[in-house]
Amino acid sequence: MLWVKVLALLLLAAAVVALFSGLNSMVRGQSADGRTVRALAWRVGLSLLVFLFLILSMYMGWVEPHDVRYNERYGVPIEDGTE
Repeated sequence: MLWVKVLALLLLAAAVVALFSGLNSMVRGQSADGRTVRALAWRVGLSLLVFLFLILSMYMGWVEPHDVRYNERYGVPIEDGTE
């Protein structure tokens, strides 16, 4: 499902934006008023939301995990039926 992948990428992009917002406020010296902590808290929250969303997506069957090796599934070679 394409919408699941798009939503996950948008949430990850929002986490990266929050990370750079925290970096910006830290470099400019605005960390005394709590902007850095607030931005990094948003980043942690968004990252946790992405993780939980992906777990829910796998549980609901919207996305399927795959093996690192393209010719194996769960460590067993995939039969392609061409033989």
